[in-house]
Amino acid sequence: MTKKELSCYGLLLLWFICAACETPRKELSDFEAAQLNNKELFRNVNIRYSDSAEILIRIEAPEMIRYIEASKLKEEFTKGFAAFFYNGTQTVSNRLTANYALRIRAEGKTYMKDSVVFTSTGGEILKTTELIWNEVTGQLTTDKFVRIIRKDEVLQGYGFETDQNFRKGTIKSIDAILPSAKLLNPGSTNQ
Repeated sequence: MTKKELSCYGLLLLWFICAACETPRKELSDFEAAQLNNKELFRNVNIRYSDSAEILIRIEAPEMIRYIEASKLKEEFTKGFAAFFYNGTQTVSNRLTANYALRIRAEGKTYMKDSVVFTSTGGEILKTTELIWNEVTGQLTTDKFVRIIRKDEVLQGYGFETDQNFRKGTIKSIDAILPSAKLLNPGSTNQ
């Protein structure tokens, strides 16, 4: 064999090795492809919202469908999502997850459903079945059952609203489990 033939065989062998190492893509069936008419399908989504080069919110999702018709601009997170909210020092301050979310651009709202959980760095946990974020007013609301779990208390009821930073919230119809020290001496914070 000549050097030229060895080079050709070497390149051919290298090409076969590279082709064998390539990760296979999942092909869509005809039915799945038809379902994506006027839609874009994204997998392993990682979206970052920033202001002046500082990350404010990061969203991760296994799948997102973007509807691209002008009258139906929306993003659907069919397999859930996780949103991470950052503070001024670029560390995560809060986390919000849901098993399903739908953002409708024309309304300026995101509807989160099915096991919605908000967790703060302070250890507070909010759980509900539905939460609506109004991007225009910066308010989060629900008329569904909500439970807020803190270190030594549980607040629950129907109907909840708060600002998008979860700093101050209101439960409309409340039921609470509080430590007796808070009930007997409400002015004391060290009991």
